[in-house]
Amino acid sequence: MVAEWRGKAEAYGWSPRATVIALGPQRGHVGTPSGPADKSARLVRHGAVDGFNVTPYLIAGGLDDIVDLLVPELRERGVHRTGYTGSTLRDRLGLRAPLTRRSAPERRQAG
Repeated sequence: MVAEWRGKAEAYGWSPRATVIALGPQRGHVGTPSGPADKSARLVRHGAVDGFNVTPYLIAGGLDDIVDLLVPELRERGVHRTGYTGSTLRDRLGLRAPLTRRSAPERRQAG
């Protein structure tokens, strides 16, 4: 695949960015916000995802549409947070507290 991409980039004079845009996975959407909101909500409810990455270099002009149109649709469906609990990233991701160095010897003795 790499050789194929390099060959096409060279043949067409594409930059690395243009190559990724032309040959990379196509994940766009055309239509109303309800289309991607329905698909996203289904994925969240089935536990298939817990978030999405937005690719700004591909949708620079569409970022406002995501914030102003898609996010409200997702919130209406109950699959986009309106706030966070906890004050740290660890809290927000629902991760346990880190193990401390003090607890390491206790674990070795118990094992």
